[in-house]
Amino acid sequence: MYPPSMWKRFRGAAVVVLVAWNLASCSTGEKKAAAPVPEAKQVVREALKELYLAASLAAPQSPAQQKVIRRMAEKASNGKELMLVMRAAVGVFPTDTGWQEQDAESQVRSIVTAKMMELGTLDQMIEYATQYFIDPGSARPFVQRMFQLGNENSDPREWYLIRATAFRLKVGDLGRDAQARGDRLAGR
Repeated sequence: MYPPSMWKRFRGAAVVVLVAWNLASCSTGEKKAAAPVPEAKQVVREALKELYLAASLAAPQSPAQQKVIRRMAEKASNGKELMLVMRAAVGVFPTDTGWQEQDAESQVRSIVTAKMMELGTLDQMIEYATQYFIDPGSARPFVQRMFQLGNENSDPREWYLIRATAFRLKVGDLGRDAQARGDRLAGR
């Protein structure tokens, strides 16, 4: 059997792990609610440009090209880079292939959508939702994030764009809320 001092150390280590886990989960929540870097200050880093070049040099629709696109999605760190990933992904994942290629495409879309909710500006999110498919399971959180970003915006046109995006994503109740907010700001 272990001596009592050993058990005290184990309990202390367990407490440290629990506190670290709790702090990590708290900081993740704070990041999500934080305002993204303004688009004018976002830059496409050299590493992502190199991956973009590697994707363009790889054989079209090959597993190697798909792997590079996934790496780009994983490394993207702002809305501008995420939009570049999606532009690079156009035509890389053929629609008439097996489930593995479709799964690879949905993984890339899932990564980019999640990161866009965290790192994209309101305008970038609207553009993203206009141009690319968003999984129905992500539609409501996506529009809710747009509401968070729009809360500091008093331009009714932005709220009408949020409304249009919400309706396009089939989140009608949030679309009606955005319409009401836009009408209120427009003085209607």
